[in-house]
This record gives sequence, structure tokens and C-alpha cells, in this order.
Amino acid sequence: MQSVRKKTKKPLRYARWMLLAGLLLLLAGSIGAWRLASKPEEPIVIEKTIHSGTLYTYAEEDIASLRITLRSGESWQLTQDADGNLAVDGDSAYQVAQRKRTSLLSAAAVVTYEDVLTEDALAYAQNYADFGLDTPRVVAEISYRDGTAVTLRIGDDHALEDTGWSYMLIDGDPRLYAIDTGTADALTVEKADLHPIEQPVLHKARFDRITLTGEDGQVKAAWVLQGDIGGDANDRWQLTVPLTYPADGESMSNLHDNLENIRLGAYVGEATPENLTKYGFHAPRFVIEIHMAAGSIGSANAAGEYEVVDWPESSFTLTVGAAKNDAVDYVRVEDSIYLTSHYSLAVFMNMKPVSTLTRFVAPTALGNLASLRIAGPDTAEEYVLTRTEQVAENNELVYDAQGNIVYDVTCTRNGESIAYTAFEAAYNNLLIVTVSGTLSTGWQSDEAPHTTYTFTQTDGVVHVVELVHCDAFHDAVVLDGNTMFYLIKDGMAFNLE
Repeated sequence: MQSVRKKTKKPLRYARWMLLAGLLLLLAGSIGAWRLASKPEEPIVIEKTIHSGTLYTYAEEDIASLRITLRSGESWQLTQDADGNLAVDGDSAYQVAQRKRTSLLSAAAVVTYEDVLTEDALAYAQNYADFGLDTPRVVAEISYRDGTAVTLRIGDDHALEDTGWSYMLIDGDPRLYAIDTGTADALTVEKADLHPIEQPVLHKARFDRITLTGEDGQVKAAWVLQGDIGGDANDRWQLTVPLTYPADGESMSNLHDNLENIRLGAYVGEATPENLTKYGFHAPRFVIEIHMAAGSIGSANAAGEYEVVDWPESSFTLTVGAAKNDAVDYVRVEDSIYLTSHYSLAVFMNMKPVSTLTRFVAPTALGNLASLRIAGPDTAEEYVLTRTEQVAENNELVYDAQGNIVYDVTCTRNGESIAYTAFEAAYNNLLIVTVSGTLSTGWQSDEAPHTTYTFTQTDGVVHVVELVHCDAFHDAVVLDGNTMFYLIKDGMAFNLE
């Protein structure tokens, strides 16, 4: 019997390799599909059509004239001769700030547009008011030396999008244009804005006298610096009108900051007799006067380098005339009239001088004190300070870190030596005493003071503080003859212990 041959099986390893290859192909396909699915979409680029263009191109020197008429009705004309000299309304002496000259001539020399909104005049003929073109924001009439003339009528800014353009029509052209707001703003200029403004030079570090005068011609407030500028000057100011009383250092610093920041607005005209009457200076509403002592001021120069400049003694006067409106006043500085924000002047016009008075009772800093006399009903004590300059071993004066001479200080009480440190501690406690409140207007007392403090300064100035019985709990404080405040009983005591 013939045997039957069995079918031979293929080795398993080949099947595994084929399965592995299949799995790899499947994995690769899956990865590819995953990457394709997870791949971010490419941004769709939308091509934007640029519709801007140029209507007229000239050099700035080719502009013969430019007339500006504003929505307010104001109109003025700038003319330029062949040499580039400008005249405003025929006045060749009228000064034009370089910045304004550049922006105006640049805007008039090259007339461009952002877009043509429509070429059909009928499409907007009934909607002038919607575009601010019924009474244009500005009408610019430009004449070039070759005889070309163009009139631009610029309306309101586009209100629906932040695109930075305004509506514009051109005489003789049916199209409605969009013009960039930068050009529109450059052409929207009042005549007064053409004139350069030279801001006042005010250095608060040099202030030594300030006077405010009201509309009745009477001095409303006056402050005077006691001594020289520099050092602790803010703490050495004294109100002299409407009463004599030491001023508070912080209050004076704030007043100085506000004065130093006075800024002039648009130029109006020269201070001619006609203009002075026209703008209300025949009856001034307010006058600010500042006197500045000679002094050195350090600041950064044009190159950014720190530079110290010596300034001579000088004065500044600002006179307030009529109000143009609720927000703006006419002011005179030297021979010119300007517009200035009323709100910046109201700080001075509405201030109460007594708000600057010190609330501290002792009027003299320890470093400026030469002697202190304290007198009661039956006793009196006088403390005298003597300062001797310290001399180093090389026979030169000793200075502290701030560059001030260092002194050895001794003290006597009624002629007998006492420890200066004890006096210093007691006096420092005296310096922090503050008044408790303000006396009623017209308060008077027939009683004599029960305690008198006499402060004599190193410069010879003398201040006297008197405590007078007010009621069971308070004493009135009389400083240099002026009664303003009261102090709690026994609130001011000089105790060497």
C-alpha cells in the first residue's frame, strides 16, 4: 500500500514576521491619520485690496496760500512768499511755531486719501449731516504756485469702526472720500494755536515771596520766606497777609508745586491797550506774583547730561482777565495774552490762606534756635545755646555727610551749664506739640497770658508764643500777636526730665 505524503507546515517565524509587518503598516497608517487629523488648520490669508491714493503732490515751497475755515466760523489764511517766509492774515510779523508750520505745509503739499467710499454723488447727497459735511469740521482751500487750487471739506470721524479716518469732499469732484484723521487733525487749527508758546521758567527752589491779589485789587494772601533759599526752606515760610503766622512746610511745598506747574495755553495776541480792554484786563479778576531769588538749579540738558545753571533774581506775574468760557480764562504774562485752563488757576483763586498755617505750636527748628525764654506768673527760665565749629586734627572744619558744618553745642539755663542732650530731648518734645482746634471768629480775652515762650533764632528773628486761659480745658495760643488756635490745658510743657 502506497503511503500518503502529509502536507508540510511553514515555519511559524515567517507568519510572525508577516503579522508584525502588517501591524507596523497599520500603526504607520494610524499615526499618519492621527497627525493629519491633529494638524492645525493653515490660516486662511485674506487679501485686502488697498484703495488709498494720492490726489495732489507738491513740494512745501510750492504752496502759495492756505485758508482754513473751522466749524466754529473762525477763518484765517497762511501765505508763503518765494523765499519761504510766512504771513498770517497778511501779517508777516506773526510768529508761527515750527511744529505747526511743518504739519500744515506737509498736509497741504501732498493730498492723499484712504479710500473712495462712493463715486455716486446721489448716494450721499441727502446725508451730509450724517457725515458732518453740512457744516464741515474744517474747509482747507489750497493754492499752489502753478495756479492749481483745491478745496477740501473734511467732516466727522468715522464712528462705527476704529479705522482712523474722516469723511471728505473735494470741490468739483463727485466722490466721497475717507481721509486719515492725522491729516484732518493737522489742518484743524485755530489761528491762536499757530503762535509758539514760551512757557514760564519757574523754580520752586528759588521762590522767596508769593502774593495773590483778588479782583478788588486787595492782596488776598502773601507768604514770605524767612531767611535764604535752600536747606529747610519749606519750613521757614510765613503767611503775612491776611495775618502774620508761620506756614506749614507740607502745605507750602504743595503750593510751590502747583505754582511751578503753571502752563500757558493758546496764544491770543499782544497786550495792546485795545486787547487789554477786550479781554477784561482793565478789571483783573486775579493776580499771581512770584519773586525768585538768585540761585543755582541742576537739571538735565539737551544732551541728557546733568548741568547746573546759575539763575539771576527774577519775578513772574500772571494776571487773570475775563473768562472765555467756564473752562478757559484769558491771562496776561509780560506783553502777551494767552488762554489757560480755569481749573489750574482755581487752585489759587479759591484757596483759603489760613489753610497753609502750621498746626505746630513751636515756630523755630532746633538747628535755628539761639535761645529760649519761658516765663510764668512767678518764674522765668532762659536757655542759651552756644555752637562751636568742630575742627579736625588737620585744623580743617568737620562736615557731615550732607556737607554741613558739624558743631559742638553747649547749653546754659539762667547762666548755668546744663547737659545739652537733656535740653535737646525736652525741646524735641516741644516741637511735636500741635494745636487742638480753631478758635471762633473774633475770640478775645481780657486775661494776661499765664505762660510766654520767647524763641530767638540764630538770624535774630524773634517769635513769641503766649498761652492765654480760654476755658476750663483749653488755652488760646497767641503766636506773634495773632490768635487763631487753641490748645488743650497743659498740652505744652518744657520738661528737662
